[in-house]
Amino acid sequence: MKKKMDFKLIEGAFSSSEAKEIMDQLFNDKINFHVRKSFNSSIKYGIKDLHSEERIRTLKREIKKTSEFLDQEEVKGRTFLINANIELQSAKGSESDKLI
Repeated sequence: MKKKMDFKLIEGAFSSSEAKEIMDQLFNDKINFHVRKSFNSSIKYGIKDLHSEERIRTLKREIKKTSEFLDQEEVKGRTFLINANIELQSAKGSESDKLI
């Protein structure tokens, strides 16, 4: 059985507005994943998922930095290369808790 796979999620050249839209969507999808995970934890266990709460804060900082970069006058109208490679592999034991 194959235990690892790699694939390209995004590979291309995009305008600054397209790049911003793509990055916003990726960040927001990941933020929403952690919001749901933390909410489910609060319902099940009465406490928010601390790892998810930290990831939400980190991702919000990163989306802000990315948006600020792409909104700069000197980069508007430029083309941006976005490459997003995904590595998917099975994890053992406590490793699986650290990977999200």
